[in-house]
Amino acid sequence: MLKVTVLGCGASVGVPSLKYGWGECNSCNSKNCRTRSSIIVDNDNTSLLVDMSPDLRQQLLRYGSHKIDGVFVTHMHFDHVNGINELRPLFFENDSSLQIYGREEVMKDLRKSFSYLCEPHTSADPIYKPYISTNVVEDEFIIGDMVGICFDQDHGCSKSTGIRIGNFAYSTDVMHLGDYAISRLQDLDVWIVGCISREWRPSHANLDQVLEWVNILKPKMTFLTHMSISMDYETLLMELPANVQPAYDQMEIILLANDAVHSTV
Repeated sequence: MLKVTVLGCGASVGVPSLKYGWGECNSCNSKNCRTRSSIIVDNDNTSLLVDMSPDLRQQLLRYGSHKIDGVFVTHMHFDHVNGINELRPLFFENDSSLQIYGREEVMKDLRKSFSYLCEPHTSADPIYKPYISTNVVEDEFIIGDMVGICFDQDHGCSKSTGIRIGNFAYSTDVMHLGDYAISRLQDLDVWIVGCISREWRPSHANLDQVLEWVNILKPKMTFLTHMSISMDYETLLMELPANVQPAYDQMEIILLANDAVHSTV
C-alpha cells in the first residue's frame, strides 16, 4: 500500500491571498483554503516529504506524524523550500542529519542558500552539527525501502523535477512535458499535477493543458494541485470528468496492491 497525503495544494501565495483574498473561490468551502504545495508519500516503512513549503510547520502539525525519512526537493523556488527551518526539531529528536535529495543544481543552491543548516560549526556543543545532508539524484533515488525515479520538467524560465514511485507520480510547477517525461508518466494509477488556473501562464500549466495531458497519458485518476484563487473547488468538481479532481489540503490518496484507489479526508 502507498498513501499520499496532500499537505498543501495552493499556488505560491496560497488561498486566500493577502492582496486578492479568495478571488473566485468560495470562502465558505474549507477545501478552498490552500496552503502552499507539498505532499508526503508513505509506505509501510518509509515516509518521504516532497518539498518544504513556507506553511510546513502548520501542515505537519495537522498531519500528526513527525516521522520523515527523507525530503525530495523539486526545485528551489521559495514556495517549495522556505519551510526548511521548520524541520530542525526533527534533527533534535533524531540527533542525525535529515537527508535531502534533488538534482545537482538544486542541492548546490540549497547548500548556498541555507549554508547555516548544512555546514559543520566550530562550536563544541553537539547541537551545532549539520541539520541537513544533501544527496544528488540522477535518474533513480532510494530512501529506506522506497524506490523512485525522476524526470526533468519545463517550468518556464527554469526547470523542476517530477517524481514517480510505483504507479504514482507528482508533477508540480510544470508548463511543458518533454518526451522523456511523457515516457515516465505512462500507466499511472494516480497523477498529481500542477494546474494554476484556467488562463495561460508563462511558467505553469493551465486547465486546458492538463486535460490534454490526461487524454494522452490516461492515468486512472488525476488530482490538480498548485491552484490559484481562480480555481474554485466545487466549480471544478462539477465541470471535470470523473477521473480528474481538484486536490485539497489534508486529502489522503491510498493506492492498494490490487490497483484500487481511494481518497479520504
